[in-house]
Amino acid sequence: MMTNNPGKELQNLKNQVGMTVALISFGMMFATLFLGYFLVRSNSSTWPPVEIANLPMLFPLLSTIVMALSSFTYFKLEKEVTYRKHFWFATMALGIAFLVLQWELWGALNASGILASNGHVPSMIYAFTWLHSAHIVMGLMTLMWLGHFIFRKPEAVTELKLMNVGKFWHFLGVVWLLMYLMLFVL
Repeated sequence: MMTNNPGKELQNLKNQVGMTVALISFGMMFATLFLGYFLVRSNSSTWPPVEIANLPMLFPLLSTIVMALSSFTYFKLEKEVTYRKHFWFATMALGIAFLVLQWELWGALNASGILASNGHVPSMIYAFTWLHSAHIVMGLMTLMWLGHFIFRKPEAVTELKLMNVGKFWHFLGVVWLLMYLMLFVL
């Protein structure tokens, strides 16, 4: 992506590096949570512990499907210029649907008697899902920022903007898949 404007190239490089550093930081935070969970799990004499015996499975599965679909719609948003607005709406709607499913998951956890105050494992489930949901909110804000350009300044939609928002959105999808497998499947 060479231009005749060295100042713009430097700014683009700074933006790419900034997003990479942010993703590494978020990745380290989630890796720390994963490590803590593995340590608790490896030191547990029985698995699953009684505190999560009634762990709801439907909402995490639906959340995984919605997150995968949102990654797909974002991919299409990047590639299909003609239908970019449609894929932006679809990605936003799926991101909001993910948050609604997380809200329902927390209600189902509560109804099953699985509370954050019931021990290490339940508190870790809440910590994972709360932190991930907070990042989804940040992802939706970046999508709204991108939407400003898509709807009001289409000529200002650059590959860099699409790529940086996409990196973050797809990162959240990968983290959720790992969380789903670790917390609800394995």
